[in-house]
Amino acid sequence: MIPTLVITLLVLLNGLFVAAEFAIVGAPRASLERRAAEGDRAAQAVFRILRDPTRQDRYIATAQLGITVASLGLGMYGEHVLADWLRGHLAPLGELRWISSHVLASVFAVSILTFFHIVVGEMVPKALALQQAERAALWVTPPMLGIQFAVYPLVVVLNGMGNAVLRAFGIDRQEGSGEQYHTPEELQFVVRDSQAGGLLRKESAQVFQEIIELADLTAASVMVPRVRVTGIPLGATSAEVVEIMRDSSYTRYPIYDENLDGIVGSVHIKDLLRRLEDPAPIGAEDARPVPFVPESATVDTVLTAMREMRTQLAIVMDEHGGTAGLITTEDLFEEVVGDVEEGSGAIPRSFRGADGRLRAAGTVRLDQVGDFLGMVLEHDEVDTVSGLVLATLGRPPVIGDVVEYDEVRFEVTAVHGHGVGECVVDPLKEPANPHRAVQTL
Repeated sequence: MIPTLVITLLVLLNGLFVAAEFAIVGAPRASLERRAAEGDRAAQAVFRILRDPTRQDRYIATAQLGITVASLGLGMYGEHVLADWLRGHLAPLGELRWISSHVLASVFAVSILTFFHIVVGEMVPKALALQQAERAALWVTPPMLGIQFAVYPLVVVLNGMGNAVLRAFGIDRQEGSGEQYHTPEELQFVVRDSQAGGLLRKESAQVFQEIIELADLTAASVMVPRVRVTGIPLGATSAEVVEIMRDSSYTRYPIYDENLDGIVGSVHIKDLLRRLEDPAPIGAEDARPVPFVPESATVDTVLTAMREMRTQLAIVMDEHGGTAGLITTEDLFEEVVGDVEEGSGAIPRSFRGADGRLRAAGTVRLDQVGDFLGMVLEHDEVDTVSGLVLATLGRPPVIGDVVEYDEVRFEVTAVHGHGVGECVVDPLKEPANPHRAVQTL
């Protein structure tokens, strides 16, 4: 009876140490930090270990020491006791011609112990700890801390020896951080896995993906190009301003001198409405200062410049110092959540379903079309649908022009100046992972 209890205890102890090691490695820090802040004492104990590399090393060393001792004890004690018990049951069979009952009992004993050690003492606790890491960490940490206190001197010695070996290979464990950081690519995998697991809605996952990718975008890739910029010239009368506002639907306009290369600032529609009764023409004093950024500036740089000047519009300069386009906070917001409406009018959305076909505005980026179709769509020289059509045709497009590029067919259905206003987009092969189409206004 006692030997059976000892063997069972050793197997269970091995399982405890295995679960402790895997649980502390896979424990969700954000959730535990929240629970710790709410006063959960068990979560506070676990979080103290997670944020301190030294505590974490000692905790894992305790688990590894426990696994080693339990495994050795199971092998040394369990094999001897179980083999003796089996030998007594095999003795009546007598000595076999090719093997003795002693050897046969030892083989059976090792096989039985190995089975229980691997399944009950290793695989089951590891699977439970990985699947329920938070609950497992909260459950096993209190007894683990008690065991760590009992064997603390031995843990310190073993940990010190392990760190010494690491330093011999040029690795300083103490320089590591207790925090876990993720690259943008890793975060994208986390978002996809969370969506696949039902923890994130499709729309929420898409927003997270766009936010992660936002840092890689440049001003040139998100700006409103110069040919689509509507501005107000210096000296414009109230009647001319009203006409400009009637023909457009924006809340902010750049003010320029002579042409768009001479932008002096911006004006909000509210300020324009307030001065409609003023007979004086638009002057430089009506313009609010705006930041000027190069086409290569990152979105982060643009946002910082806007924040510093407390404005929601920035001018994008080309390599010659002229105006390449402009960016508003609405443009950046649309990169994350899709198209939004501004003022009383509506900004055309990127895509819409029409008779089962997709339509894309000429200013839509190729990577957005690719994301929509569930494929990678890139071009070495251009970023937008209009740029792709122009580069392929080598001339200004006309309605009805068709361009095929990388298994996608673009048919021009509207033009804007010398560029593409809108295209019907048809994949030439079945999309791998199409998104839900949204209506273009």
